Amino acid sequence: MTKIEIDGFLSEESEIGRKNYHNNYKDIFDLTKEINRFSMAFLQTLKINWENTHKLIIHTLCLRIIEHFQGTILMLERGMMSQSKVLARAMLEIVFILVALQKKPDLFQCYLDQHEDGTKKALKAAMQFKDKNLRASSKKHNLERHYIEKKNFLKDKELNPLAPKQWAIEADLEDFYNLYYVLYSNSIHSNLSALDDHVDESEDEINLAFGPSDNFFYEVYQCCFYVLVNAINSTAISYDQDISKQLGTFIEKIKLLDKKYILES
Repeated sequence: MTKIEIDGFLSEESEIGRKNYHNNYKDIFDLTKEINRFSMAFLQTLKINWENTHKLIIHTLCLRIIEHFQGTILMLERGMMSQSKVLARAMLEIVFILVALQKKPDLFQCYLDQHEDGTKKALKAAMQFKDKNLRASSKKHNLERHYIEKKNFLKDKELNPLAPKQWAIEADLEDFYNLYYVLYSNSIHSNLSALDDHVDESEDEINLAFGPSDNFFYEVYQCCFYVLVNAINSTAISYDQDISKQLGTFIEKIKLLDKKYILES
């Protein structure tokens, strides 16, 4: 069996370690199985509307959040805490947009503006390549022409892309931003506080740590759970579905887990 010391999280030992997490957090993974299957079944109820771009974007963002949720679980069950925080932050950024678009359809133009602004910046960045191979590739694909065309197209347009905090405010999820998003942004940017994930401290010594951990395991899970619930709820509303009763059942279950893993810790 390959060891973590040799192959890290790609080792067989890491894969086998999943069983320990499932044993130690059985109630969490039981709830995960339930809400994940509910989420997958919910997706099947949605009929793709290619004519309604607003609804299609909300639908696709929800699908993306469900995939991200599953990805976070794959990381959590292997003790990949730093990586799960990074994906949790990505989920938050998506749910801010999804919920805001559902509550305030007029913001859809801001979402389109965000795409146009991002495309322009990406093309401009391609004009600044230093590596000769990258410059050659840029020339081959006529990126300079695309940049000029995009720049001219947007010349007289006033774009209004929103920052993540603005999306969170519009979605009435500002507390999610202030609590989770700011915290997990440290992991994205490798800020000093995020490096604590790699410090193993005891009474006798301090070492740099590599490998599985369950520090803040439940807090990350709790964040992703509520992101998923908000995403599914807003998507259902946009499709004129009422699934509040089903989601309420899941919320009651996680409240019991809150008492066990947070309030009594």
